[in-house]
Amino acid sequence: MQLTSALLPLSQMPAGWSAEGDDTPGDKTFCDYRQPHKVQVQVTRTFQKGGGLTATVAAVGIRQYASTSDAAESFTAMEKALETCHQETYQGSVLKYSPMSVDKLGERSLGLRIDSDGSTMLQQFTLDGPVLINVGTGGLDAEADTATKLLRDQVDRYEAAARK
Repeated sequence: MQLTSALLPLSQMPAGWSAEGDDTPGDKTFCDYRQPHKVQVQVTRTFQKGGGLTATVAAVGIRQYASTSDAAESFTAMEKALETCHQETYQGSVLKYSPMSVDKLGERSLGLRIDSDGSTMLQQFTLDGPVLINVGTGGLDAEADTATKLLRDQVDRYEAAARK
Protein backbone atom coordinates (compact mmCIF):
# COMPACT_ATOMS: atom_id res chain seq x y z
CA MET A 1 0.00 0.00 0.00
CA GLN A 2 1.26 3.48 -0.88
CA LEU A 3 0.96 5.24 2.49
CA THR A 4 0.52 8.72 0.97
CA SER A 5 -2.66 7.53 -0.77
CA ALA A 6 -4.05 6.57 2.67
CA LEU A 7 -3.81 10.19 3.89
CA LEU A 8 -7.02 12.21 3.92
CA PRO A 9 -7.45 14.09 0.64
CA LEU A 10 -8.70 17.68 0.41
CA SER A 11 -12.04 16.35 -0.87
CA GLN A 12 -12.68 14.71 2.52
CA MET A 13 -11.98 17.86 4.53
CA PRO A 14 -14.87 19.98 5.84
CA ALA A 15 -15.79 23.08 3.78
CA GLY A 16 -13.33 25.98 3.75
CA TRP A 17 -9.99 24.16 3.94
CA SER A 18 -7.19 24.38 1.37
CA ALA A 19 -4.32 21.95 0.87
CA GLU A 20 -0.87 23.10 1.97
CA GLY A 21 0.90 20.00 0.66
CA ASP A 22 2.57 16.78 1.74
CA ASP A 23 5.61 16.62 3.97
CA THR A 24 8.24 14.26 5.14
CA PRO A 25 8.41 15.37 8.76
CA GLY A 26 11.57 15.39 10.84
CA ASP A 27 12.19 13.08 13.75
CA LYS A 28 11.64 15.57 16.61
CA THR A 29 9.93 13.92 19.59
CA PHE A 30 8.32 15.38 22.72
CA CYS A 31 11.15 16.43 25.07
CA ASP A 32 13.46 14.50 22.72
CA TYR A 33 12.48 11.08 24.10
CA ARG A 34 14.16 8.16 22.35
CA GLN A 35 11.93 6.14 20.05
CA PRO A 36 12.52 2.41 20.59
CA HIS A 37 12.02 1.58 16.90
CA LYS A 38 12.75 3.35 13.65
CA VAL A 39 9.79 4.45 11.57
CA GLN A 40 9.73 2.61 8.21
CA VAL A 41 7.59 5.19 6.38
CA GLN A 42 6.25 8.54 7.60
CA VAL A 43 3.89 10.79 5.63
CA THR A 44 2.08 14.01 6.55
CA ARG A 45 -0.41 16.27 4.79
CA THR A 46 -1.18 19.81 5.93
CA PHE A 47 -4.31 21.93 5.38
CA GLN A 48 -5.19 25.55 6.19
CA LYS A 49 -8.46 27.37 6.78
CA GLY A 50 -8.74 31.14 6.78
CA GLY A 51 -5.74 33.42 6.73
CA GLY A 52 -3.68 35.93 8.62
CA LEU A 53 -3.96 35.92 12.39
CA THR A 54 -7.16 33.84 12.34
CA ALA A 55 -5.75 30.99 10.23
CA THR A 56 -6.30 27.47 11.47
CA VAL A 57 -3.96 24.69 10.44
CA ALA A 58 -4.69 20.95 10.38
CA ALA A 59 -2.20 18.16 9.78
CA VAL A 60 -2.76 14.43 9.35
CA GLY A 61 0.03 11.89 9.51
CA ILE A 62 0.78 8.20 9.44
CA ARG A 63 3.93 6.56 10.81
CA GLN A 64 4.38 2.94 9.76
CA TYR A 65 6.61 0.56 11.72
CA ALA A 66 8.03 -2.84 10.77
CA SER A 67 5.49 -4.65 13.00
CA THR A 68 2.49 -4.13 15.26
CA SER A 69 4.71 -4.74 18.31
CA ASP A 70 7.19 -2.06 17.17
CA ALA A 71 4.30 0.39 16.75
CA ALA A 72 2.86 -0.51 20.18
CA GLU A 73 6.24 -0.10 21.89
CA SER A 74 6.72 3.26 20.16
CA PHE A 75 3.26 4.41 21.29
CA THR A 76 4.07 3.33 24.87
CA ALA A 77 7.37 5.27 24.76
CA MET A 78 5.49 8.42 23.70
CA GLU A 79 2.90 7.90 26.48
CA LYS A 80 5.64 7.44 29.10
CA ALA A 81 7.56 10.51 27.89
CA LEU A 82 4.43 12.66 28.17
CA GLU A 83 3.84 11.52 31.77
CA THR A 84 6.89 13.54 32.81
CA CYS A 85 7.38 15.95 29.88
CA HIS A 86 5.11 18.96 30.46
CA GLN A 87 7.17 21.73 28.88
CA GLU A 88 10.18 22.28 26.63
CA THR A 89 11.75 25.00 24.56
CA TYR A 90 11.90 24.26 20.83
CA GLN A 91 13.29 26.69 18.25
CA GLY A 92 13.07 29.52 20.79
CA SER A 93 9.43 28.94 21.77
CA VAL A 94 8.21 27.48 25.05
CA LEU A 95 5.84 24.58 24.40
CA LYS A 96 3.53 23.58 27.27
CA TYR A 97 2.01 20.09 27.09
CA SER A 98 -1.25 19.08 28.80
CA PRO A 99 -3.01 15.70 28.55
CA MET A 100 -6.34 15.90 26.70
CA SER A 101 -9.24 13.45 26.61
CA VAL A 102 -9.89 11.85 23.21
CA ASP A 103 -12.27 9.39 21.59
CA LYS A 104 -10.99 5.84 21.78
CA LEU A 105 -10.01 4.70 18.29
CA GLY A 106 -7.78 1.86 17.12
CA GLU A 107 -6.07 -0.10 19.89
CA ARG A 108 -5.06 2.95 21.97
CA SER A 109 -5.43 6.71 21.73
CA LEU A 110 -4.01 9.75 23.45
CA GLY A 111 -4.54 13.47 23.22
CA LEU A 112 -2.27 16.40 23.90
CA ARG A 113 -2.88 20.12 24.12
CA ILE A 114 0.16 22.19 23.16
CA ASP A 115 0.19 25.87 24.11
CA SER A 116 2.84 28.23 22.77
CA ASP A 117 3.04 31.97 22.15
CA GLY A 118 -0.73 32.53 22.51
CA SER A 119 -1.83 29.78 20.15
CA THR A 120 -2.96 26.24 20.80
CA MET A 121 -2.38 22.99 18.94
CA LEU A 122 -4.56 19.97 19.72
CA GLN A 123 -2.83 16.69 18.85
CA GLN A 124 -4.49 13.28 18.83
CA PHE A 125 -2.69 9.98 18.31
CA THR A 126 -4.08 6.51 17.64
CA LEU A 127 -2.30 3.16 17.51
CA ASP A 128 -3.77 1.06 14.69
CA GLY A 129 -1.89 -2.16 13.94
CA PRO A 130 1.59 -1.34 12.61
CA VAL A 131 0.94 2.42 12.39
CA LEU A 132 0.57 5.49 14.57
CA ILE A 133 -1.96 7.89 13.11
CA ASN A 134 -1.93 11.49 14.25
CA VAL A 135 -4.06 14.53 13.62
CA GLY A 136 -3.40 18.01 14.86
CA THR A 137 -5.34 21.25 14.58
CA GLY A 138 -4.04 24.58 15.69
CA GLY A 139 -4.41 28.32 15.64
CA LEU A 140 -6.07 30.95 17.79
CA ASP A 141 -9.39 29.07 17.79
CA ALA A 142 -8.34 25.40 17.76
CA GLU A 143 -11.15 23.14 18.93
CA ALA A 144 -11.16 19.42 19.58
CA ASP A 145 -14.28 18.51 17.56
CA THR A 146 -12.51 19.15 14.24
CA ALA A 147 -9.45 17.16 15.30
CA THR A 148 -11.65 14.30 16.53
CA LYS A 149 -13.61 14.14 13.27
CA LEU A 150 -10.41 14.28 11.20
CA LEU A 151 -8.80 11.52 13.28
CA ARG A 152 -11.85 9.28 12.89
CA ASP A 153 -11.90 9.96 9.11
CA GLN A 154 -8.14 9.32 8.84
CA VAL A 155 -8.34 6.03 10.77
CA ASP A 156 -11.25 4.89 8.56
CA ARG A 157 -9.35 5.81 5.40
CA TYR A 158 -6.17 4.03 6.55
CA GLU A 159 -8.09 0.89 7.53
CA ALA A 160 -9.93 0.84 4.17
CA ALA A 161 -6.60 1.18 2.30
CA ALA A 162 -4.99 -1.53 4.44
CA ARG A 163 -7.80 -3.98 3.58
CA LYS A 164 -7.25 -3.61 -0.19
